[in-house]
Amino acid sequence: MHNKQSTHFLILMLGVFALFISACKTTKSTFFTRSFHKTTTHYNWYFNANETYKRAIQDFEKGHKEDYNQLLPIFITPSEKEVKSISTQMDRAIKKSATAIDKHSILIKGIEHNSWIDDCYLLIGKSYFYKREYAKATQAFSFVVRQFEGLEIAYQASLWLTRTYIDNNDISSAALVLDRIVSDEDFPVKLNKELSLIYAHYYIKLKDYGSAKIELEEALNLSKKNRNKARYAFILAQINQQQKEYSQATKFFTLSIKKTPDYEMSFNAKINLARSFDDAENSDKIERELLKMLKDDKNVDYLDVIYFGLAELAMRQNNFEEAKPLYEMSVAKSFKNDAQKALSSLTLGQLLYDKKNYRPAQAYYDTAVAFMDIKHQDYKTTLNRQLTLNSLIQNLDIISREDSLQKIALMPELERLRFIDNLIKKIQEEERAQKELLAQQKSESNFLNDQPNGLNNRFNQSNQNMGGTWYFYNPRTLSFGFSEFSRKWGKRKLEDDWRRSNKQSFSFDEFSADTISEEPFDPKKKESYLKNLPLTVEQKIASNEKIIEAYFNAGTIYKNGLNDPNESINTFSELLQRFPNIKNEDLTLYLLYQLHSELDQLTMAEQNKQNLIQKHPQSEYTKLLSDPKYKEELMVRKSELEIQYENIYMEYLAENYTSVANKCKQIISENPNNPLVPQFDFLQTMAKGHKQDKATFVDRLRLIVETYPNNLVSESAQELIDYLLIDEDQTATKEKTEDVPSKDSKYSFKEDVAHYFLLLFNINELNPNLAKSALSNHHAEFYSLEKLNISDLLIDKDIYMVSVREFPSAKKAMMYYNDFQTAEVRGPLGQEYQTMVISAPNFPIFFKNKDLEGYPLAFKKLYLKE
Repeated sequence: MHNKQSTHFLILMLGVFALFISACKTTKSTFFTRSFHKTTTHYNWYFNANETYKRAIQDFEKGHKEDYNQLLPIFITPSEKEVKSISTQMDRAIKKSATAIDKHSILIKGIEHNSWIDDCYLLIGKSYFYKREYAKATQAFSFVVRQFEGLEIAYQASLWLTRTYIDNNDISSAALVLDRIVSDEDFPVKLNKELSLIYAHYYIKLKDYGSAKIELEEALNLSKKNRNKARYAFILAQINQQQKEYSQATKFFTLSIKKTPDYEMSFNAKINLARSFDDAENSDKIERELLKMLKDDKNVDYLDVIYFGLAELAMRQNNFEEAKPLYEMSVAKSFKNDAQKALSSLTLGQLLYDKKNYRPAQAYYDTAVAFMDIKHQDYKTTLNRQLTLNSLIQNLDIISREDSLQKIALMPELERLRFIDNLIKKIQEEERAQKELLAQQKSESNFLNDQPNGLNNRFNQSNQNMGGTWYFYNPRTLSFGFSEFSRKWGKRKLEDDWRRSNKQSFSFDEFSADTISEEPFDPKKKESYLKNLPLTVEQKIASNEKIIEAYFNAGTIYKNGLNDPNESINTFSELLQRFPNIKNEDLTLYLLYQLHSELDQLTMAEQNKQNLIQKHPQSEYTKLLSDPKYKEELMVRKSELEIQYENIYMEYLAENYTSVANKCKQIISENPNNPLVPQFDFLQTMAKGHKQDKATFVDRLRLIVETYPNNLVSESAQELIDYLLIDEDQTATKEKTEDVPSKDSKYSFKEDVAHYFLLLFNINELNPNLAKSALSNHHAEFYSLEKLNISDLLIDKDIYMVSVREFPSAKKAMMYYNDFQTAEVRGPLGQEYQTMVISAPNFPIFFKNKDLEGYPLAFKKLYLKE
């Protein structure tokens, strides 16, 4: 009996095992096969993969910070930097889903019999989408659409496919998919909300905000979750605010406040109500609410936003005088919110710019560029205006500086020396005050345990522009008895390359000249001031030339860069009044003629025209006014010369140097006034250089630099000079210093020589202008009595170097280096950068070899003692 039961049990087990083996196969679709693979796919693979995916999204969204100053996106998706935080989890979800498909797909004759496999494919596509790998996401979604046509998941995949195309800027493909969806009568009604959101996303990408509003309102009505309703209402309010439909904006901001469980969104909705109020009664209510928020302790991190809201409220009532200090407070109180700091600075900068208050406007544009995301839609426009204003202020400062120097030079010697003594005394007092301020700020910072992600601001002070490289031009340190200076404290680049028309980079030769051959400026030494005064006739002439050039540059900037013809006229007129018969008087008169004509000031235009004709009858500008056909002839001649230049340049590339030199010489001789003379002259120099010794070639290149200082060929010539002389600079430097070589390095250490601080970074990771602005603010705050100059240079293909120079010794440089490691200045710079200190003797070696691997090791050994 027992044996019979055992036999029956064995047969039963064998049957179950056989059934299990049969169910594991994916070549047949039976009830047991489908049940087994569906269950295994769902609970063993898809569930775990989907949970991993959802956790990644939740973690990302939890750490994601919204920029409420920009139109919120319909969907929250990771940026290129944020992707790194979720890539591992997404890879895990993809792997689990792919394994499920590989092991459990029952694909027979093109039909999938495992109903969880389509979910796995869709999850793979979504995971690739969040990784920003759009090509792979597109493949996955397209496969689901084709393979599972007619099923709801295929429509879901179509929506994800559209979203992928939109985010990948493939708008035409997105439009095709949307057309296909809309024309499909079987599209599931339950997906209408998602379709409306995709359409809203699509229209916003096209900047068709009217259509976007219609779709968003539809999605808002179809939404059930308050969190989603709050977001869609906030975006609708932003669009209406942007279109100046303030009553609608107020309606939707109010709705967002009612629906949102998120304090930050509610807070920003309240702030935006101040920018959208539609009646006086509402204005008073909003102001009371903002003032109440200002006193609430939990809003201590949002003071910048509240002040901005109050300022916007004042501006909605056209009260600039009330708004201005509120904007200033917003900038000053913005420690952690870079986006708000940028917006407040830009808004005030624009208002000041519109009122033609260019100097304070420039300070705020500097701040805006320093803190604005380089991917911001307004970044390029803001940067261009900042550079224009910087150039204007630099030229105005040259005029102020040289005028001041000349006035001091005209003083009797005893009075001059007494004046400088008083100046040094004031600087020492300022230095003491600065040290006390630094100690107080550090104490406050420690007490509050607050590490601002940015720079402490000083815009709440009355002075807006900081002093330059000469300290007695700063009204905070002294006051001249015979002139009022307009240089004031604020956010400005500290640099002494003011003679250069292009300040985006500097050459090694200039670097070495400034730091090795010249004695450092010491604001507490009388000799530092005396050596810069134009005491001789030659020095006075050189000073006047700087003033003339600065006047002309400023007038041109007013005309072309700022579109301010009146200021341009005033500047050019003052130039001709102060310095009659200047070298480019004909061009200045021609520009004045154009400006007066533009303003319909026909009498003044005619007066400048007659002056030009009488004083410069042979000038090309006279011919332009006198002969209507001359302009056409000039353009034809220029076109012909451009063709000639291209042909001769091709000969140069073919190494026909003698022919190139002769042809360039002939063209210059036959047509000395042609606009391409600098290019032909430079090409002739290059051709001859192949048969000259280095000294002769360098001398000829220097002549190009001196002859054409405002032409691009001068920069090219200077770069060649730097390259040719770098070996000589290196040798000369070595002879001047005592070497203390390290054990395994070509670099040496010497304490009492000039040192530089270097900030190196990939240009794709950090914007050079942001880095320079951040450093200049750091100096304005904590090193205002040091002569620290900031320059930048593309040192390798993608590697940028910003240098701070110079420090009189290794000790001083390392003090700066150590301070930098814990300073707030690091906030805007991110994480992807490298800092080092290098001596003047070592710099040529580092620069020539682009030694981005060797010197950092030497720095650690020589300075960090590692």
